[in-house]
Amino acid sequence: MAVELNALRDQIDAVDKQMLELLAQRLALVEKVGEVKSEHGLPIYAPDREAAMLASRRAEAEKMGIPPQLIEDILRRTMR
Repeated sequence: MAVELNALRDQIDAVDKQMLELLAQRLALVEKVGEVKSEHGLPIYAPDREAAMLASRRAEAEKMGIPPQLIEDILRRTMR
């Protein structure tokens, strides 16, 4: 049992690392979006885009069996 448990924990650790890498990639992209918006005089905050994106991610999460509120919480924290 201990070997099986350790193998599962190793897999969780690997997924966590992938999540961190994806978050870093997302944050870098958000920074670039901010730069482009600034260069073109566009507002940084786009409430319509945010609402549409959150609704889409919530629906995708639900289809995958992930609580929609979980992805919304994660995304809202990354948008601060």
